[in-house]
Amino acid sequence: MTSSRLSPTRSPAAAKRAARLLRHSIPFVCVAAFSLRAPAEPSDWQSQVNAATDRINRGIDQSVNTPSIGAGVDWYPGSGLFAGASAWTIKLFDGAPLGGEFLVDVGYAWRWKADWSLTAMLAHYQFAHSPAASHLEYDDLDLIGSWRDFVFFSVSASPNTAYGPSSRTWAYSYNLTTHVPLSHGLSAIAGVGYYDLQAGLGGGFLYDNIGLSYQYRDVNFQVGYFGTRASAAIHADLDPSLVHRWVAQASWHF
Repeated sequence: MTSSRLSPTRSPAAAKRAARLLRHSIPFVCVAAFSLRAPAEPSDWQSQVNAATDRINRGIDQSVNTPSIGAGVDWYPGSGLFAGASAWTIKLFDGAPLGGEFLVDVGYAWRWKADWSLTAMLAHYQFAHSPAASHLEYDDLDLIGSWRDFVFFSVSASPNTAYGPSSRTWAYSYNLTTHVPLSHGLSAIAGVGYYDLQAGLGGGFLYDNIGLSYQYRDVNFQVGYFGTRASAAIHADLDPSLVHRWVAQASWHF
């Protein structure tokens, strides 16, 4: 019989990656949570390398529709506690130098009645070799829930996000995604989110996706279409960074 109280999840690393990816790139939310094979023996460390045709954060282009590569390492001792670090290449606009985005995070994951899970995570984003890098850095507090590894939902809050000339203010994002296993390693994925930049830009915008995922051993391939819907005022502040395009990504976990 399953206990009704919250307990540490059996796979905090997968929950942690799902949290990070749900917050960061909606079409690729399922990379860790659904596709990884459980290792034969528990391990405190797990690494990954990634390559994508574009780097996107909540519907905003961070590599000017050019390829981006990344790598990360996660630590989890077998309980609900986890921590990790990762880095991606970015290019914020045409003519900008190639820069880097660095992320460190720590959190805790629980599972409830085997059907529900909850993850709390604190993350810090740092940028380097990019214009106004110190102005762009920010922190996030994320709460992510899931039901039967089929539906994922999250709420994120940042006290110090800035875009363009705006000062550092509160920003919020809300995400809902789903993952449907098909056959022969294929899965369908879809998601929708809202980025609330009311405090800084006077509004927010919707972002969504639909795509496919394919798992081959420890390598995951995904392709998805990103779209955004925003008011004329938000377009004036964020264009041409708001995306409408196909993106592909490959990830190897080891």
